[in-house]
Amino acid sequence: MTNETFAAGHGNLPDDDQMRLYARAYATQKTADELFLRWEACHSDAFLLEEAPEHFHADYGLNGRQLAEGARIAARRMALLLAEAPTELRAVLALKIHVFESMAQLDGEGARSNAIFMVEAAMKNDAERLGIVLTPLPHPPGRAQ
Repeated sequence: MTNETFAAGHGNLPDDDQMRLYARAYATQKTADELFLRWEACHSDAFLLEEAPEHFHADYGLNGRQLAEGARIAARRMALLLAEAPTELRAVLALKIHVFESMAQLDGEGARSNAIFMVEAAMKNDAERLGIVLTPLPHPPGRAQ
């Protein structure tokens, strides 16, 4: 196949909606720090919204429990975006570890989404690349660490 026959006349290129999606995705790339801060905000918001699970938020048409789950979905997306890019920076690896440890504490998180397993795999891959050995703690992570 030559370059001349590939997508001849651009007839095989993605449609306008897809191209706009790709342009937005490229233009809205975030740094690891920005993704972490967005994850942290969404993660925290889920806990706040969950404090009043039956409170109906008329402006959004959902109750606190539903909005909390929406916040968790958004947090998972930020976690996946953070985990997706390999890193050679220990500071970024530390952010990934923090996200993993925080999500691991949530009851049933692994049953609701595979995001935690994907973050864990990315974290382990980065650690291996950096020559860091990660060892599981004998007890769940907590504030004292």
